Amino acid sequence: MVTNIEENFLKHYRHKRIMLWIVCAGIILTSGIVIGAGTTILLVKHRVIWISHKTEDAAEEAREMREKYGLNQQQTKQVEEVFNRAFERKQIRQEETNKKRDQEAQIMIAEINDVLTPQQFERWNKDFQIMREKYKKK
Repeated sequence: MVTNIEENFLKHYRHKRIMLWIVCAGIILTSGIVIGAGTTILLVKHRVIWISHKTEDAAEEAREMREKYGLNQQQTKQVEEVFNRAFERKQIRQEETNKKRDQEAQIMIAEINDVLTPQQFERWNKDFQIMREKYKKK
């Protein structure tokens, strides 16, 4: 009878020890996952280009400023007008930049045409136009 009690005690102790190992293993695994994810984020976050898909809407911007800073109706209207003018200036600058970029591309195409054979130029120009279209979409 004494041996049966000892066996039960040892079995109970063994089960507790196995459960303790499983819990410790789970904690170590979870810690490793968290540390690995954190390290990955720290290593990659400066390489990610955050692009805002926010549309340039002067009314929306003015509304957000009204809510954030407590503007009255007149101030909100004035802020909206300021944003409209700023967005128009930005659009004009962007159009000018696009025209200049197109002119420079045409000059480069003409210079490359002088260097390459007609078959080479045809292939290069096709690839160049595809690249430009991808750039314009961004």
